[in-house]
Amino acid sequence: MDIKKLKGFYGRLKGIQNLLTVENFATVDIRNDYNSIIKGLSEELDEDLEYLKSNAQKTGKYFDKDVCQPLYIKEKLTQAINYLEYTYNLGKQIIEIGSIYNSIKDEELKVRCTDLLSAPGNFDRVINQATQVLEDRVRKRSEDDDKLTGVKLVNKVISSDINKSKLELSSSKEEQEGFFHIIRGVMSAYRNPTHHVITDKYSREEALIVCAFIDLLLEVVDNAKVKK
Repeated sequence: MDIKKLKGFYGRLKGIQNLLTVENFATVDIRNDYNSIIKGLSEELDEDLEYLKSNAQKTGKYFDKDVCQPLYIKEKLTQAINYLEYTYNLGKQIIEIGSIYNSIKDEELKVRCTDLLSAPGNFDRVINQATQVLEDRVRKRSEDDDKLTGVKLVNKVISSDINKSKLELSSSKEEQEGFFHIIRGVMSAYRNPTHHVITDKYSREEALIVCAFIDLLLEVVDNAKVKK
C-alpha cells in the first residue's frame, strides 16, 4: 500500500465533496471521476469496493453538460471518505503531518515504517522498527560481527573519544561526543523499551517525530568514517 497514493485519492474525494457542497447539481463527468477514484482505490488496496461506486443516472442537461442527481453521489461519497478516515486514518491530521513524513530521506526507514504510521494505533511498533533500522545500520557500517544489540553495540563501535571510536561520526571532538551520547540515548530510551515491552503511550505524531530524528542519525552513520 502506497500511503502517498492513498492520500491522493482521499484528497480527490474531498475535492468532489467540497464541489458538491456548493453546487445543487452534479455532472455525469463528476460521477465518472468519482467512480474512477473508487476503482483506483480498489486496485491500490486490493479490496472489492464496488459497493462504493455511484449508479447516479443522467437526469438532464445544464447548459451543455449532462447532469445527474447529486444525492446518489453524495451518499456513496460520504461512505468512501468515512471508510478511508476510519480504516486507514486519513484525514486532516494525517495530511498536516505529511510534510514531516515527506522529509524522511532514508528509504529503508520509510519502507519499514510507512504502513505502521498509517495504522489505527500501536505506534510503539513504529519506534521499534525505526530504532532497529538504526541499530542495524550501525552494525553494518562498523562491520561488527559480534551480533551485539542496543547500548552494548553502541558502546563497542562508537566512543565519545574520536581516537577510540571505530565509527568517526564527526571530525569535531564535541560533535563526536554529542552523537555518541545521542545514539546511545536513543537505544536506551526508545530501542530497549519498545523491543521488550508493549506500550500504547506513543501517538502517531510522536512516533513520526522519532522517525524523522532517526532519519537524521542514519545520515550521520552513513557518512561516518570506519576505522579498521
